[in-house]
Amino acid sequence: MFEKLAVAAVLAVAAPVALAAPMVQQLADNVYMMSEFHYVSLVVVGEDGVLITDPAFTPRAQSMKAAIAGITDKPVTRIVLSHEHYDHVGGTEVFPDAQVICHASCQAVFDLDVSGAAPGNVDVTFTDSLTVDFRGPTVNLYYYGPADGFGSAVVHLPEARVAFTADLYEDRSLTHGMWMDDDNYLAIRRVLQELRKMDLLHAVSSHSDDTSVRIVDENAAFVEDLFNLVGGAIGKAMQEGGPRQVMMSMSMWPQELKLPQYADWKGYDEHLPTHVRRMALSIFHGG
Repeated sequence: MFEKLAVAAVLAVAAPVALAAPMVQQLADNVYMMSEFHYVSLVVVGEDGVLITDPAFTPRAQSMKAAIAGITDKPVTRIVLSHEHYDHVGGTEVFPDAQVICHASCQAVFDLDVSGAAPGNVDVTFTDSLTVDFRGPTVNLYYYGPADGFGSAVVHLPEARVAFTADLYEDRSLTHGMWMDDDNYLAIRRVLQELRKMDLLHAVSSHSDDTSVRIVDENAAFVEDLFNLVGGAIGKAMQEGGPRQVMMSMSMWPQELKLPQYADWKGYDEHLPTHVRRMALSIFHGG
């Protein structure tokens, strides 16, 4: 998965440029992955139309629409937004007859939009889970808590053995610290645990062309090691001086706590301190 910093730079210039045709990969019967401009979406063809995830922004959505026409003559009727972050939710107007589906927390964020990036409304919401019925491959949406932002959804196609998530992990790389402020590591931990239970052939992440389940396994191990490291420090501080000691010690842990077994991961030296801080706040400050 490309670092979010690079994605932000791409997004800044995305609107005025013409995009090349997306890379299209078939993952299962009627299930495709489309990748363009460092963004990845699922495309699922059903009898009642096409379901897509995260069109991202208008030119990319237009390019997706053209590519989908090369697969099927059915229209896009459902757009699943993985979460509320504005670099994922644009372009829905390219498919004016499609239902926009997002977690119930999304609309409250979109109502605060002053940039014009958010969709005007969400047509279908869910709280814990939703099965999208369009007479095609089964598409289940699950919510395990506020992971990257408030409304992080897991898209699971059980028969196809495919899952889609956004912005929760990278391939042997630590997410840039700049983009970690609203990450709740306890929910990310739970999502990774749930993904590992799904017997997947493809784990699709929103900024990577590599769908290997290995990446999920490695990140689940990293997050568990980080949880144990930081959780141990919190437990020790609680024994020594209660919550006050935890709050006093928390500012030191980003520089003191290390996970040397991941030292070869990209961004380890620069960004591990932010990941330590986010885990500490997630455990002790409710995310």
